[in-house]
Amino acid sequence: MNEANAVYMVRFWIKPGGEEKVLDWLDTSHIADVVGQPGFLWARRFRLEGTDDDGWAAHAMIYGLESMDHLHAYMNGDAARGYAEERETLGLAPLLRMDRCWGVTEFGVDA
Repeated sequence: MNEANAVYMVRFWIKPGGEEKVLDWLDTSHIADVVGQPGFLWARRFRLEGTDDDGWAAHAMIYGLESMDHLHAYMNGDAARGYAEERETLGLAPLLRMDRCWGVTEFGVDA
């Protein structure tokens, strides 16, 4: 895994019955497409423990980036807007709730 100077994290919940459709989109196209954007180095998707009060399953994605400048360019660019439109077009928007956060690497320890 390449050293990331910045991270972009998306914690999301999937409506019961929607996991197959959402995860198929994420794993077969979306995540790789995002990592193909300038400055993105890698991505990992996680299934988190537990569900919310409505039974929605918790997940997360973490993207490593070269810099915050790359993340800002991505978030203000056509790709991020296009993904929002794609979620609507594919019927994924009602199946997802998302929280996003980002920041810079300040400290690390390797094994």
